[in-house]
Amino acid sequence: MKKQLLLLYFLALPFLAFSQAHVMRNFQASPFLDTTGTSSTERTYFAATNFAAHNSRGFQSTENSQGWNAQVCGMFDIVRWKSKKNEIGLHSFVLFSSIEVSANIYNNIAFNPRGIILQESFAYFNKKKNFTWNVGFTHKSRHEIDSDSPPNDTTSRIGYQPTSRVAILNGPHIEITTDKINLSPSVTTNLWGRAEYYTISDDSRFPRFTEEQSWDFMSGMILLGGRIDIKLSKGNKNIWGFYNRSWANTAIFSNKVKEAGGKNFKFNYRTETGFDFKGAKASAEAFIAREHFFDDLSSPRPVASTVWLVGARVRGFLFL
Repeated sequence: MKKQLLLLYFLALPFLAFSQAHVMRNFQASPFLDTTGTSSTERTYFAATNFAAHNSRGFQSTENSQGWNAQVCGMFDIVRWKSKKNEIGLHSFVLFSSIEVSANIYNNIAFNPRGIILQESFAYFNKKKNFTWNVGFTHKSRHEIDSDSPPNDTTSRIGYQPTSRVAILNGPHIEITTDKINLSPSVTTNLWGRAEYYTISDDSRFPRFTEEQSWDFMSGMILLGGRIDIKLSKGNKNIWGFYNRSWANTAIFSNKVKEAGGKNFKFNYRTETGFDFKGAKASAEAFIAREHFFDDLSSPRPVASTVWLVGARVRGFLFL
């Protein structure tokens, strides 16, 4: 069975080269990766708080719009409790928040912030024997930074017409994350899937060059992802390892998008490989990644972009 799971994971990698993610695509949060704060059926408040952050340098994206990406993410476990005797399950209500900044390279320090992406989520988590599922509500929004100035500092402001792009997606989600699956004494994997349905979707562009593939008509997203860890060092502390973390998802649009020349399904992906060092309370990672956007939101017109990324990440143990 373990060999089949490992084979399935690597066979899925080509599929991961054709899809898109939710905003917290760089961090997969799961509060019951640590269950030490849940010891009885009594409610335990503020049992777990965890943070993660990363920064990466991008190369070869369209118009170098993805020259840099920086993100900070946190989760706050409000209350958790254990199921009654003879029942399997742990329960928790959790808040998440993520802030992401994208920058191009067109100023004198080659770091020119142009967009900020925010995400807030509230979810109920239920831990079963081999997996955890959660259901909740998620808000995402992308906003312009310094849109009154040209994207390139070398461009004259005389005659420049400011542009902007604000995208908002709100709605319920459901998600499943497996526990760690041992494929061998040194190889483990986690898998996850997520579905989102949007009750509010908005794509405000200025100027309105085109309504093609407008996010106004986005109905939801489906995501599949996985992480495989290969332990390189001996012992259970200060562990060096090699990992691959990849995901794929599909953005789903209503039929109204076709009236403006768009398509019902659009895809992005990310595949990431690197080294992981686990300390006493957190992990540090250095990675190389390739990410594709069907629309990177850097322009009022839809712009597809594929970028190579080199970066570093720190994460608490409640993030995959």
